[in-house]
Amino acid sequence: MAVSQPTTTDPRINPSYPQRVHLHERPALEALLRSWDERIAAARAQLPHHPNRPAAERLLIQMEGARDQIAESVRRLPTEVGDLYAEDRHRLEEAVHALERLFDRW
Repeated sequence: MAVSQPTTTDPRINPSYPQRVHLHERPALEALLRSWDERIAAARAQLPHHPNRPAAERLLIQMEGARDQIAESVRRLPTEVGDLYAEDRHRLEEAVHALERLFDRW
């Protein structure tokens, strides 16, 4: 019978707690958020000169709402695992699509 080697594990880490496997995605997610922040800031700068200002203000508020959804996903995604990761990833993708549609209407 073979003798198994004892495993050396970090006693501070609970083995039943899921590993965080998406931490490496944080820089790319933050870059995505920065790029949308820049686009929204550029749209905000154009607002005083927009020919249909009331509609543009409404679009800008919707853009900021979608941006907040992206920010929440960027904050949560790197530490999520399993189904929660998939749910937050879907939420991020939907928010990005919503912003793209809003900018198409801008």
